[in-house]
Amino acid sequence: MISSTVPSAWPQPESFYSSPNWLRFVDSDGIGRPAYLTKDGAGLVAHHAPDEGHPDYRFETLLDSEDDSARLLLGGRRGFCSPVIGTRRSPAALAELMGAALEAFPEVHGAWWWPYLPSKDVPHVVAAARSLTGETPGVHLVDADCTVQQIPADGPFESKLTKSQHRHWRREWQRFVKSGLELRQVSIDEIVACGAPLLQQVELKYGNEHEEENLRATLGRQARILREEAVAHAVFDGSRMTGYSLGYRSGQQLALRSIGLNYGELRNAAEYAVLLVHGPVRFAQENGIESLHLGTRSYEAKCRRGARVRGLWAVAPGTTTSKKKIEELAGSVLAQLPATDAAAFRSEIDAVLASLLAESGQA
Repeated sequence: MISSTVPSAWPQPESFYSSPNWLRFVDSDGIGRPAYLTKDGAGLVAHHAPDEGHPDYRFETLLDSEDDSARLLLGGRRGFCSPVIGTRRSPAALAELMGAALEAFPEVHGAWWWPYLPSKDVPHVVAAARSLTGETPGVHLVDADCTVQQIPADGPFESKLTKSQHRHWRREWQRFVKSGLELRQVSIDEIVACGAPLLQQVELKYGNEHEEENLRATLGRQARILREEAVAHAVFDGSRMTGYSLGYRSGQQLALRSIGLNYGELRNAAEYAVLLVHGPVRFAQENGIESLHLGTRSYEAKCRRGARVRGLWAVAPGTTTSKKKIEELAGSVLAQLPATDAAAFRSEIDAVLASLLAESGQA
């Protein structure tokens, strides 16, 4: 089955960024043409977006390629997390969905790519690509993100932390409590009303210039489409909101989507950590949520509070896997991680490289 809108029988995704309302939100910007394919409990998202403005979703920018032709994007636009959706049957079954998507967009002449795949899905997509054409696609490490897994519902979150993480966790929460600031769970409407200038400051810190009105409009679209999934926390200094975090619940996962801060009014009271982790963790424990998705960047800060880092990959036919480039990006992430987390990430990257060698018959 193929549809231009998310079908009512969309398979249950493991990631919020593959959930129906997030996909509807993404499509509401009117950029490109989407297609949604389902069969036997599996789903596939495809977009043809030759006017894609986000550099991290442009093939030639993300993969540093001279090929600027508009390939078919598989896995979904935005979110920076695009796992395989639904039932993982044989690679041939996924290849059938991929082939149907390519037939629906003849203008791409069979060219596609799938960015932001978690490590565990890379072998499956590579095998499906080989089933589709008989050729092995290039695989590229493009980013890494952070998750907090196995949040205990019947005990303190600190019980899953190391001793040093535990001490850090308690000290920063005590610092926040002593500051006189207040953490509240708020509605997404309050974020729309007050959050845009705070989000703008965070975006500027990371070198992204956005007009405040554009950010407010984006938050407004999220409120209209994602209201039921929204989970928002805000820090207040009296009646003034000085920071917020906005996340969305999907199944047993809470995905943190944005954080806004008024840097000029921060009190060195761990406001960022409270909004990013402390508030969402408490919400997760109270509502039976098992994991947090904290997104990319700030790896060391997130790992110190119980997160783990995982690789994100792009699979692209017509390109060549470069172990050297994979090692370069992996090295830049490893340099930011505590020793234990670095060892786990190193092991994950090595496992993907080993699977690629096995696929190519070089194992």
